[in-house]
Amino acid sequence: MNKLIIALGLTTALFGCSSNTNQEDQLNLLATNRANIIQSKLPVKSGPLSIMRASANGKTIELMMIYNESETGAKPIQTVLSQSTKEFCQQKETKANLDAGISYRIKMRNPRGQLMVDQYLTKETCKKDS
Repeated sequence: MNKLIIALGLTTALFGCSSNTNQEDQLNLLATNRANIIQSKLPVKSGPLSIMRASANGKTIELMMIYNESETGAKPIQTVLSQSTKEFCQQKETKANLDAGISYRIKMRNPRGQLMVDQYLTKETCKKDS
């Protein structure tokens, strides 16, 4: 009887681990798919901001941007980041991905390649910023 209980316990534990791994794999695939879709539309330039690259790292979609603060009409980088984050968090597809467990990482560099911003966006940070 004890062997049966132990065997059932081990089986349940293995299925539980398998379920978590399967969900993690699905999130990784979702992030990779979304990053590929974004990447296919790049580069995108909007004034002094250029989105150059999108890639997935696990369940995080990383967006690499270049921001030229010295360009005419450019706003301070923190203002651009705040406005971009607010708009980004309101997009339907982004919300759905965040709700599923995907996160975004925004990296902004200056034209010389220096990292100016490295920020993660999650469901929680989007709720806080709205």
